[in-house]
Amino acid sequence: MSKERNIANLPLDGGALCFHFINTVDSWRDEPRHEYLDSYATVLEWSHKVNILTTKRIADLRQYAAGHPGAAAAALEQLKQVRETLYRFFSALAEGETAALPAAELQAFNTALAAGLSRIRFTIKAATPQKGAHLQKDQYPQQSWLEEDTDLLAPLWVVMKSAYDVLTMEDPERIKTCGACGWMFLDQTKNNKRRWCNLTCGSIEKSKKYYQSRKHKEAEH
Repeated sequence: MSKERNIANLPLDGGALCFHFINTVDSWRDEPRHEYLDSYATVLEWSHKVNILTTKRIADLRQYAAGHPGAAAAALEQLKQVRETLYRFFSALAEGETAALPAAELQAFNTALAAGLSRIRFTIKAATPQKGAHLQKDQYPQQSWLEEDTDLLAPLWVVMKSAYDVLTMEDPERIKTCGACGWMFLDQTKNNKRRWCNLTCGSIEKSKKYYQSRKHKEAEH
């Protein structure tokens, strides 16, 4: 019996939060796809799994979503739409086809990115020291987020900050799509030769090629 596919056993093979988010379908190349984010509740489960929201924040959002099912359904749909945008954007980058990316796709990406970054705030947790004194580590400005108990898109804003970080801090040559399932991943190997998101996909792809090779040889005889 095959193992049930759910958030708890969903692999985190992306190497970056935004890629983990993109990889919440079992494959971008096969139909029908298994959808891991099948409800707003599973979005919150995933947020807990990747540790992007506090336990209290998740509880507040869960309570609000339960009382506003229409808003939760709309948020879920928007999350999935942005996920598609992220996939098309980063897969075009991985395949060297950004020049062919439609203007509407780029605009959709930039709109989501701007919305996410606009939620960032910096706070100072400790009192400012006297002039000339050195700042202690806990006195540095700390990044935080504009938190609203009714903002059902809160997980998305953290994802978009991750997308920004990948674009501004990572080598574009290390942004790749899995040769088997289409999942996105950041190749962190020393030689930058990784082709699959994980060993399972690598084994499946090799088995397919072996089968096709055998079938081709048999057809020749």
